Amino acid sequence: MKFKSEPDNDVRDMDISSMSDVVFQLLIFFLVATNIQQEESQLKVAIPVDQQATEAQAVDLAEEVVIDIYDNGEVYWNGQYVDSPDSVDMPELKNILYELKQAYPNQAVVIRGQRETQHQRIVAVLNACAYAGIDQITFPSDPSIYID
Repeated sequence: MKFKSEPDNDVRDMDISSMSDVVFQLLIFFLVATNIQQEESQLKVAIPVDQQATEAQAVDLAEEVVIDIYDNGEVYWNGQYVDSPDSVDMPELKNILYELKQAYPNQAVVIRGQRETQHQRIVAVLNACAYAGIDQITFPSDPSIYID
């Protein structure tokens, strides 16, 4: 058995021409795929404004409408007592919300409650809003806004 005593000193060169082709193909792809155009929001265009149209589009909104629901079930409309804890249908609140919707179609309503407020009572207020056709309802997300 014959063993090789000398290491093979043939240096084999690596052909990098195909790798450079791939790199250039990627470069061309990213250059073509990149959006070089200016965005419309960056263009400075002066659009004429019709004064009569802007005055006619001004919408009169009521002040902020807040419905407070206390843990005992009492409901307050902008600080005024509206419905008792015993009223499930909330007729007074429904009438107020319906009149609000007729006067201000785009008015939003903020519903605030305490941490101990029963969900059933909040759902009853949401049902009153649905009865009046009010679909812009918000709940405060900041805990400091909730009523004490």
